[in-house]
Amino acid sequence: MLPIVNTLRSRSPMLDITWIINKTEYELVKNMPNIDFIVVDKSKMLKSIIRLLKLRSQHKFDVLLHMQISLRANILSLLINCSRKIGFNKNFSKDFHSLLNHETIQCSNKIHVLESFFCFLDQLGIKEKLLDWTIPLDTDQEFTYLYESQYIIINPFTSNRRLNYREWDLKNYKFISKYVFSNYNLKTVIVGGKSNYEVEKSKIFDESYIINLVGKTNLHQLCNIIKKCKFYIGPDSGTLHIASMMGKHVVGLYVTSNPDRTGPFNNMDHIINKYPLALMKYKNKEISNAKWGERIREKDAMSLITIDEVGEMIDRIMN
Repeated sequence: MLPIVNTLRSRSPMLDITWIINKTEYELVKNMPNIDFIVVDKSKMLKSIIRLLKLRSQHKFDVLLHMQISLRANILSLLINCSRKIGFNKNFSKDFHSLLNHETIQCSNKIHVLESFFCFLDQLGIKEKLLDWTIPLDTDQEFTYLYESQYIIINPFTSNRRLNYREWDLKNYKFISKYVFSNYNLKTVIVGGKSNYEVEKSKIFDESYIINLVGKTNLHQLCNIIKKCKFYIGPDSGTLHIASMMGKHVVGLYVTSNPDRTGPFNNMDHIINKYPLALMKYKNKEISNAKWGERIREKDAMSLITIDEVGEMIDRIMN
């Protein structure tokens, strides 16, 4: 979303922007100036609804860019008083999204997610695409000791959702960590969230050349740590996109989803893409006859990526 916000602000610096955002993502962008954030806490939805109802009685917006299609976002959009409500067209719609808007974007359905967001600006007559992910970060003193050595970042975890089979075998990452240390004298920093699942699983990373920071960083600390790394490895996750936005080489491991849709934008040179192979193996489909965004929900799908392939991609980056 950052390129969209920064494009709008570049086009019209005096623009009044209100950003309705989830609590987790807010922690990343909270220092952006001149934006009125309305933070939605999923655990305190009634409080969020009350704030939006109060806003509805006090303010009418010129435009609502309705850029989420979840049921929760669709319900919350009904509380916004606006002259124009722009949403996705039927190709992208679900959970009644297309029924709730005044206008829809005019966009092909087979494009990257970020390109679909820029279609909202097209609807406003804005053709510019400012690929600017700049955000002000808090300074960090806690992890400065890391910067005395060279290291790579791995986040082996993804969002904890049902049938979300995007995680590669943790033993593979352990082998890769040994490989980069033995061949390039690079330590590995493992990062991840604070869930019990991630913290417990990360205990496998018990080698002297691996620094386990799972559950120990906030988002600004994570960004600062990623800024100093040599490159990043991991499946499709928010952390992967942060690494890409920081300008790092990203070895993205894609099997269960299409990187042409959700890969690191303009940073695909080191993606390992086994999605077409998985489509054929598990669904007997090719890209051309699969739904755009179709997922592979098979437990063993990520095993299609081999340790040797990741090692070869690391060699390409280092050499």
